[in-house]
Amino acid sequence: MAGRKVSILFQDIKGDFHNINPAALCGMMKPKGVNPYIVSWTKSFQSGRTCWLLYQGSPWMFAPVSVGTPQGSPVFPLLFGIYVSRLHCEIPRALMLSYIDNCGLTVYSASYQRNIQIRQNQYARMKAKGAVLGVAFSLPKTELIHWHTNRDKVPISNAPIDLDGSIFVPRIELHWLGY
Repeated sequence: MAGRKVSILFQDIKGDFHNINPAALCGMMKPKGVNPYIVSWTKSFQSGRTCWLLYQGSPWMFAPVSVGTPQGSPVFPLLFGIYVSRLHCEIPRALMLSYIDNCGLTVYSASYQRNIQIRQNQYARMKAKGAVLGVAFSLPKTELIHWHTNRDKVPISNAPIDLDGSIFVPRIELHWLGY
């Protein structure tokens, strides 16, 4: 790993709890070996829910909700993690970490430019897989950083990444998950 350049792209999934498809979620749980009782409970938890929208002067009318998980539910992080697990693709010389709707993909290679190429290809694959799941990435919340050590003889790279026509210049510092 010595002499390798390390870059991380942090991304946020839009509308996380709004987009879970209950049938797709349960379909993903079975092949993962989840106990049928838990799959049945999940299906029950995700179905038969209603919500209401209240506008000034409008009657209170309940409407069925066919997708999503109740916001604030303590099981949401687990269910969403299972739901988006297909986005976690194997990439040589890379590590993907995620927490709920935040993911960070660390890649390393001989150059920062190669890291950008790897990450652009991975973004295209993740975006396609996300479209199948009904989730997308929030580009305004995307951040890039190139790591640098004091022993590096070259300065930190300014190599940006282009995702769907949006250019992200690497930052010197950033916050992820509030840190």
